Amino acid sequence: MESLSLRRYSAQTTSHRHDHAQLVLPLDGPLEIDVAGAARRLQPGWVCIIAPGERHDFAADPDLHFLTQDAHWLPPALFECPFQPLNGDQQRYLAFMRPLLERGQAPLGMGELWLRLLGKGRGISPRLTRVLAHMDANLSQPLTTAELAAVACLGISRFNQLFASELGTSPALYLQRRRLGRAQDLLRLTGLAIGEVAARVGYQSQAAFSQRFLKALGETPSAWRRHHGGAGLPNANGE
Repeated sequence: MESLSLRRYSAQTTSHRHDHAQLVLPLDGPLEIDVAGAARRLQPGWVCIIAPGERHDFAADPDLHFLTQDAHWLPPALFECPFQPLNGDQQRYLAFMRPLLERGQAPLGMGELWLRLLGKGRGISPRLTRVLAHMDANLSQPLTTAELAAVACLGISRFNQLFASELGTSPALYLQRRRLGRAQDLLRLTGLAIGEVAARVGYQSQAAFSQRFLKALGETPSAWRRHHGGAGLPNANGE
């Protein structure tokens, strides 16, 4: 079983489970999904891995498309974390698959090749594993590319090349996504003021944080919190 398909989801939250593993990849926009107690606004460039029997709750704009893959076997490395980024090779192969699936022309075995590519891509080098852990532990700090390159024991140029090769993006863009992802968790799960959320994800200015959040997600932090069941209330300034 290696079924690949393009799907759309309802804006109303749906919950279910199945006896096979499943991969879900946003193509046009985000998917709100909760797997194994971890909730994310999953963006294009990421994959969600759902283990057999795992309950998952999800919702999305019904105009958006998602690639799903049902499988009875997945490379073991894919079960390390339910949410994982795609590297450059994986994103290019995903772009290759989409028009074939839209035309119903997917060749036999394409799903198996895709799984192998995903499994291979999980082999992030120890140098970058240290960097990603350092990022997550220090999101409140003003991390620089030079500091991250030093954690990897590499020069800046070589570090940028390795990061792009293995994760398909630049260190700055990856860090920005991690900051915004952490901010979403804080907005949804805590009653922290917007300014405190901004500080905890590395923004010294609440205004700069709100501007970046609005540009990336289409809503201000306070509006996003209201629309996603957040625990807190906007402050006196509406943010």
